[in-house]
Amino acid sequence: MQDIDRQPIAEQDAIAERIPVIDVADILHDATGNAANHAIERIADACRTWGFFQIVNHGIPSGQIGDVWTQVHALFALPIEEKLGFERSRENPWGFYNRELTKNQRDRKEVFDFTREDFDPVYHQRNRWPRGYPKLRTTLLAYQEACTALALKLLEAFCLGLDLPGDFLRPHFADNHTGFTRLNHYPVTDPMGGLAHCEPADLGIHHHTDAGALTVLLQDEVSGLQVYRDGFWHNVATIDGALTINIGDMMQVWSNDIYRAPIHRVLAMENRARYSIPFFLNPAADSRVSPLPSTVGANNPPNYGPITWGEFRGRRSDGDFADYGAEVQIAQYRI
Repeated sequence: MQDIDRQPIAEQDAIAERIPVIDVADILHDATGNAANHAIERIADACRTWGFFQIVNHGIPSGQIGDVWTQVHALFALPIEEKLGFERSRENPWGFYNRELTKNQRDRKEVFDFTREDFDPVYHQRNRWPRGYPKLRTTLLAYQEACTALALKLLEAFCLGLDLPGDFLRPHFADNHTGFTRLNHYPVTDPMGGLAHCEPADLGIHHHTDAGALTVLLQDEVSGLQVYRDGFWHNVATIDGALTINIGDMMQVWSNDIYRAPIHRVLAMENRARYSIPFFLNPAADSRVSPLPSTVGANNPPNYGPITWGEFRGRRSDGDFADYGAEVQIAQYRI
């Protein structure tokens, strides 16, 4: 089997290799209005091709983002002994972790995950927060709410791009979504380096697709994110003030492969640490995900059987924590 991570990196000077940058102000104002049509068409085209795009005029204030970065840097600067005091487990995925796997290969990073407060129908567990840092908790939860509101507006655009009413998928998300936020720290030095039982980690994150519906990513100025297309890895630029969006496996299933979840990865850092903050908009735990009505017909049969999100998410999380066999993929549900 081909090792995708060994494929070459594309030259970055061709216009066709640039990830689209889309102004979403009109979508946030009224996704169903005529003014939003151009942005919706560009989003649909990006979902059919790259699976990635960047957005500007997204409505999250720069001051709020600055406060978030302050808290993120402070959290990862804590002594390792303190961070291990709020470490995740197999039963509870919320908290700090520095040994995560992607496709059973260890990544060179530290992460901190949290979800909605007092609402976790997948694992039935509570967030783990470091003690004595109340501003960190309030700042990060407020940012998660801002990302949720933005992601739900983008979800409308995705539906409209598939010739469906903008609110078609909203019942899967509005009050019962299982979205969560991750803080990523990619250090220059492997956090598990030098331990006898650990193989060296050669990538920040190995190649993967995101499991849920869509991801809202805040990057810092240090590059490293790459998307795979046409046999090459393409750098995703860091653009000041922009957020990076990609679709996930569930959106690919809902769209019956019209929208494609992109394979992406993050390089290991060599000279400077990198930080990023993805918010994952995920369906309700009991959502059964299958191709939407507008994507199937006499000449377009469904490509997937129904997927129960809570079960899929639980199996994917197990694979992140430790090697429990082959990681679950939507290909296993292909008809």
